Amino acid sequence: MERALLAAAVGIVSAGLSAALVPPSMALARRLGILDRPGGRKTHELPTPRLGGLAVFVGFVGIVAAGYALSPSLDRLPWVHARFGEAVLPLREAYRVQAKLLAVLVGAALAFGVGLADDLRGGRFPVGLKAAGQIAAALVLVAADVRTSFLPFDWMNTLVTVLWLVGITNAFNLLDNMDGLSAGVAFVASAVLLINAWSLGEFFISLILVAFMGTLLGFLFFNFNPARVFLGDCGSLFIGFLMGSLTLLERYVSHASSTLFPVLMPVVVLAVPILDTASVVVIRLREGRPFYVGDRRHLSHRLLDLGFSQRGAALFLYLTTFSLGLAAASLTDATWGESLLILLQSAGFVTLVLVLLFFDRRGAA
Repeated sequence: MERALLAAAVGIVSAGLSAALVPPSMALARRLGILDRPGGRKTHELPTPRLGGLAVFVGFVGIVAAGYALSPSLDRLPWVHARFGEAVLPLREAYRVQAKLLAVLVGAALAFGVGLADDLRGGRFPVGLKAAGQIAAALVLVAADVRTSFLPFDWMNTLVTVLWLVGITNAFNLLDNMDGLSAGVAFVASAVLLINAWSLGEFFISLILVAFMGTLLGFLFFNFNPARVFLGDCGSLFIGFLMGSLTLLERYVSHASSTLFPVLMPVVVLAVPILDTASVVVIRLREGRPFYVGDRRHLSHRLLDLGFSQRGAALFLYLTTFSLGLAAASLTDATWGESLLILLQSAGFVTLVLVLLFFDRRGAA
């Protein structure tokens, strides 16, 4: 109970800080002219500030940095000990993860900086430099030994780690095509990762996830339809990189695990952004268009075509993420046969969603 109270306190403070930072970020965006103007494939009606990611970035980094700096002495404060008891004692060991935590923050800052440069230049930032910045951010984590470990050779794990981080970073960037979608899916996916981390006793990772969720929740108050502010590339790239990083920090194979299937949990939890990215990239390449040029071929746009409202489409994809993630959370202590059933169920659910989204009614124009 004491740990739950501490986690709740971290979430509330994170949400409050993020929400307090959104209005200044909106004012700064208007002053700099960083606005998303309506027209074309865009559905909003008024020019909207697109520096909301600044609030998410500053809020999360501020909470984590402050928590890390204060962690060695928190248990010595009488009022902290009175409210949270022994729950703060594990935070004394935070120094053990200093290198990895610093790498995550530096890598996330690089991803944020690349997106901010793109926002400042109005989308004219060279694609090659954008990709190079993301690869550099991924290599920062690799250098701190934050990488996969299920493959037999280091170079294989390094390659998979870089591809995973760059892929998930861009997946959340592409998913940011509707009010509240990218931040909301990240919130739901983080909640599933939190269930796994909490059940495995990873309290430090759990607090980081709670801080991230609180930051996203504070931003979503302004970003859910009708949105008053957008993430911008700085926010979506930061969220994507951090989601990819957190999946690498977390442990999935427990003592009760009888297979390595649990390592697939992040793929299933993040199936919505992965599917969205894969589908639009395939469509654009088949049509001979650059895969990085936006259009209205995303899963969310297909839901709109089927008659969903923007809120309904976002909530549908939240529920899809939660349903897939909750099934994947059972992989941690599943037997070989149970793991196959869970993965088969997830594959069937994904297939149903794809059929719903891409199968045109017979006779329709």
